[in-house]
Amino acid sequence: MNILPASNQISDWQTERASRLHRACLALETAIKNGGKICKSIRHVASGHNARQFKSDASRRMQLSAPTLRRMWQVWRRGGRLPSAFRLKYRPVRAAIPAPVLIRFTQFVAATRQPSLKKAWQNFSNRPGSFCRAHNSRKPVKISYCQLCRYFTAANFYRLQAHLKAIQTEQLNLAQLRLAITADIRRQLPDQLPGRRVGREITFEI
Repeated sequence: MNILPASNQISDWQTERASRLHRACLALETAIKNGGKICKSIRHVASGHNARQFKSDASRRMQLSAPTLRRMWQVWRRGGRLPSAFRLKYRPVRAAIPAPVLIRFTQFVAATRQPSLKKAWQNFSNRPGSFCRAHNSRKPVKISYCQLCRYFTAANFYRLQAHLKAIQTEQLNLAQLRLAITADIRRQLPDQLPGRRVGREITFEI
């Protein structure tokens, strides 16, 4: 079963796919009724439809090998020999990671240098308190690296790490500049100013 975001709308290319499969199955049945052998007819019909672009979406191509056509032909026959037999069924994706966990991981990556996304996830997972507990469960949530990659891309990881490296480099440069300026000030000025001398007044008494 295909898994896509929760949307019950059937796109144009899916409708076109169902229509093409319907025509392919009709052509296959016609070839068989005319005396053609099943395997040869399947290969012939499949080759005529395979790899063709969809008119509704030029970025997609029809994937119809001989084994696929044989399977779709059986689906078509069970579905009443109608295009609706090929309607793709979708179910909503069930969230695999609670948002607070991923937010904590984002903060972790933004604060510590890590060699890779996978290693960062391992280090984060080994920290106490990184995961919350599942609803109505005493066991902590178990989240795999593959599940992480669905919601946190490697590109975001490297962007955070690049900014963190730049910040740390600037902090080092700032600290070195501060020390250099401090040393220059100490070369020019003493730590304490010398005390002022107070002149004695001369008085004459008769």
